Amino acid sequence: MTLTLTAFYAGLAGLMYLYMSIYVIKQRLNIGQGLGDGGDDTLNRRIRAHGNFNEYAPLTLVLIAGFEAQGAPAILVHLAGIVLIVSRGLHAYGMQGGDKEWGRKYGILSTFALLLVLSLADILMAIF
Repeated sequence: MTLTLTAFYAGLAGLMYLYMSIYVIKQRLNIGQGLGDGGDDTLNRRIRAHGNFNEYAPLTLVLIAGFEAQGAPAILVHLAGIVLIVSRGLHAYGMQGGDKEWGRKYGILSTFALLLVLSLADILMAIF
C-alpha cells in the first residue's frame, strides 16, 4: 500500500511549514530577538501562525492517510488535501491582522470542518 496522495499533500504542508519558519526567523533577525517575542506584535503573530500550523497539520495529515489507506476515492483524498492546504494558508494569512483577519476566521472554520469530517469518515470506514 502506498499513500501517494497523502505524501503529496504532506510535501506541500512541509514546504508551507518551512516558509513559515523562515518568516519567523526573518522577523527575529529584523528586531534582534532570539527567544520569545520580545513584545513585538508582528513576531508574536508569526510565531502563533507557525505554531498553530504545527498543532493542526500533522493530525489532519494522519487522518488523510487513514482515509486514503482505507480506500477512499482519490477525488475525496485530493479534496481533503486541498482543504488542508488552503485552510492553513488562510489562517496564516489572517494572522497578519488588520483587514486580513477574515482569513484567520475562515481558516479556523474550514480546518475544524475538515477535522470533523475526516475523523467521522475514518471511524465509519474502520467499522464498516
